[in-house]
Amino acid sequence: MKKTWDKARVLEALRRLHRSGADLSYNRLASKAQSLVSAAAYHFGSYRKAVEKAGIDYAEVVRRPRWSKARIIQLIKQAKRSGEDLNWSAVTRRRDEMGKAAFASLQPRLFRNWDRALVAAGLDPHQISRYRRWDRKSIVAELKRRLHHRKPLNSGAIQHQDPGAHAAAIRHFGTYDQAVKAAGIDPAKVRHRRRWKRDDVVRELRTFKRQRGELADALLRRHAPALYGAALRHFRTLAAARKAAEK
Repeated sequence: MKKTWDKARVLEALRRLHRSGADLSYNRLASKAQSLVSAAAYHFGSYRKAVEKAGIDYAEVVRRPRWSKARIIQLIKQAKRSGEDLNWSAVTRRRDEMGKAAFASLQPRLFRNWDRALVAAGLDPHQISRYRRWDRKSIVAELKRRLHHRKPLNSGAIQHQDPGAHAAAIRHFGTYDQAVKAAGIDPAKVRHRRRWKRDDVVRELRTFKRQRGELADALLRRHAPALYGAALRHFRTLAAARKAAEK
């Protein structure tokens, strides 16, 4: 059944589209909803007057970029409902609107990085990245991405922010430093000596145990050498550090 437009319905439709982040420029909307554009002009004298009557700044509509925060969030939520992989490596390999939205999200006027876009859509970036299927190529790409966005690349930061990526780097390259080198980055330049406090050690040991199930000496030395050293400095023995973390 053909929709019958009146003034109220025209204004309601324009406001709804505006809230969703849709492009309301004349040509763009006419290509998708010619009947709405025609009704707007008919009832209000011109399309511009209808937009202004709806309480929308027409100047903003004219200069509105293709991408908006609302549009990117909408695409992320749709992809999540469909069970699609939303980690950075996966979305940037796509050639559809989702892939374009991922790159658009990096713009300073939008989210600046993909993790912020995921958060805005109500998702946990750590959960998104934790279950991704890492290989040597995607690990290198992720390290380069972090370097490009000036995110910390030291081992401790990666363990805290993306434990899945850190574990995969060691699994595929033997050590985290080797993964960093494979990305063309000097490990010495990204190391950051953390000033550990006793409470920091206890908190990180608890986190490590939740992620890996145990606090074995060999496991800590291999996967969290900075934490291992800090535990010995503050508690003299790892057994004493474990006891403190279990309280």
